[in-house]
Amino acid sequence: MTDDTVDISITIKVEDVAYEFRKNILISAIEEGVQTMTVAVGQEVLRGVINELDERMAEQVPDNWVNAGTEERWLVCSLGAVRYKRRVYLDERRKRQKPMDALLGLQRYARMSGRVQEMGASLACSGSYRLAADQLSYLTKTAISHSAIQRMAWSVGNRIADGEEAERQRIFEKGEQHEAGKISAPVLYGESDGVWVHLQREKRRSTEVRVAILSTGRKAIGKDRFRLENKHCFTAVGLNAEKWQEQIVCEAHRFFDLEQTSLLISGGDGNQWVRHSFDRLQVRQEFVLDRFHFQRAARRAFQDHQVARDFVTRFRQEGFESVQKDLKEQIQLSTGNRRKKLEDFYRYVHHNRQVLLDLQYRGLSQPACLGAIEGNVDKLVVHRMKGRGCSWRLRGVRAMLALCRNAKSLRCHAYRYFPLQSPGKYIRKPYHLEVEYSDTFQATMPIFQ
Repeated sequence: MTDDTVDISITIKVEDVAYEFRKNILISAIEEGVQTMTVAVGQEVLRGVINELDERMAEQVPDNWVNAGTEERWLVCSLGAVRYKRRVYLDERRKRQKPMDALLGLQRYARMSGRVQEMGASLACSGSYRLAADQLSYLTKTAISHSAIQRMAWSVGNRIADGEEAERQRIFEKGEQHEAGKISAPVLYGESDGVWVHLQREKRRSTEVRVAILSTGRKAIGKDRFRLENKHCFTAVGLNAEKWQEQIVCEAHRFFDLEQTSLLISGGDGNQWVRHSFDRLQVRQEFVLDRFHFQRAARRAFQDHQVARDFVTRFRQEGFESVQKDLKEQIQLSTGNRRKKLEDFYRYVHHNRQVLLDLQYRGLSQPACLGAIEGNVDKLVVHRMKGRGCSWRLRGVRAMLALCRNAKSLRCHAYRYFPLQSPGKYIRKPYHLEVEYSDTFQATMPIFQ
């Protein structure tokens, strides 16, 4: 060792093969030198492990397979770009088989490992594809393009969405059992809302994304600041009302112990599918009209905000019938555009007349822990998928929604993927996603009985 360098030696053994690494590191760049050496050691160890596993699989391949030699391949992993060799076989149909690639989960022509794909997909949730490409290139010390990030996002996101759809079909079409949740929830709070995003190269110019949340309440985290407890989010695109309700049932049963739930307090803007989002949970439900939308509708109808607040307070405390006469008098005394706005407000409150009262005036003592859906819509959809001229393909919307919901698990490589098909059965994947807006109503007809 000289005065300005440090000699480092590392010996690693993989099975019976030993690897020795020696390097002189400058004292002035000791951190950079140690990091570079540890990354190189990790790449060499990974290459050695792949070689050892390839040797083991060579002893277990079928007897009618023919060894066609070895081929080199580049793999971009979390340690950087690694080049390794693996055996190639010809099966009984003379088709090329690469067991090592199958073990690593690599598709044909793929260059990214599963961990790198999850890293790229999780980074794509917080910014543009180009920004995620720059970040991932810095982390892996390998040049990665924005189009590669898009392919990662589509692959991982649609894999999650396909697994959730397969789980819904397994339960509601094949009649299998729900997975029991572990979180006890005597009272559940649910909200749902929709937001429109722009499309490109599709039959429609925009599509509605459905968002819902379930929680067990809220806790204070500061002055006039609260956080939902045990919050679980749901998002979907291209589902009608029936399939949307089934998706909520599947995920809610997996997260909450609904056998202990006796009451569901839900809220929303009064839209038909919003009011019925949680009907399939088969729990007693009390729906409350979302106060943000209620007050906004009143402010648009009345020129005086104080008068609007007074009417909203009376509706919440006395109900529609007690305030109906006074509202009609306001309409009779007004003219022109103001009269039209008041008539629209009257139709709005008349349509939602059964869900205007606050919970305490319905005889319930539970607090209304509602009003968080707008913020969650912003976090799950708006911040990533709207603004900055964003427009999407339908499968891109579907993938990004799944990624935004599971970004934390993907970032920690802890997401548990659902199987796409039952063992021994093949299910054809839908490559074209069609948006269905119709609501399905189920009813019995006496003539068929």
